Amino acid sequence: MQGFSGTLLPFSQTIQSIFFLFFSSCFVILAFWFNKEGPTLAANFRNIFSGGVRRRAIFKEEITTTGVWSEFFLIFQTILILAIILFVFLWDKGISGLSAKNMIFLFLAIFFGILLFISVKYLVYRIIGYIFPEWGLEEWTEKYFRVVELVGVLIFIPAMFFVFVPEYAKIALFLLIIIIFIIMMVAFWNLLNVFAKNKVGLLNYFLYLCAIEIVPFFLIYKGVVSLVNIAGN
Repeated sequence: MQGFSGTLLPFSQTIQSIFFLFFSSCFVILAFWFNKEGPTLAANFRNIFSGGVRRRAIFKEEITTTGVWSEFFLIFQTILILAIILFVFLWDKGISGLSAKNMIFLFLAIFFGILLFISVKYLVYRIIGYIFPEWGLEEWTEKYFRVVELVGVLIFIPAMFFVFVPEYAKIALFLLIIIIFIIMMVAFWNLLNVFAKNKVGLLNYFLYLCAIEIVPFFLIYKGVVSLVNIAGN
């Protein structure tokens, strides 16, 4: 019986096994946390798309130890999956010839770079909220990590196709871009609601959007290119 011939994965068997272990572990742990805190996590995600701000009294009642740990894991999962996607995307851009040591260094640099980016953005939100309390950014800060968590959940399956099914890698990459773009638009919509609710001028919103939300992504692109060049040397 004649079957379908697949395309070999570009990276080594060791890297395949490590990435498969990452995805399998995330799936098992994610299933565990959703079994424990599924309703709360689902409510958090729905709150992102509602555009409304949950009352603090309700929010405090829903905080549990397992809920906090589940959110930490979801953030970790998002960072890990994004790091894997960037690593695979850059494979044929020059990193395939790196030594094993440099590959590990590059992957860790990407992982901690994304972690630093998320942390710095959160810190910036807090600082701006302190300097301009009338903007009401603390309402958005509550949703910020929910958006990060949701990204990791929605890109999980497309990321697996992108990494392990090279025949559909381009389709999976396109789908990943679409998902991230939609999430960003939802995040910008939530920000606009916060600014409108607190009667902050539209000009301030667009200045904030460009300086804090859009420009950093160009800096990340430059940083990744520089990192690849450094690792290659």
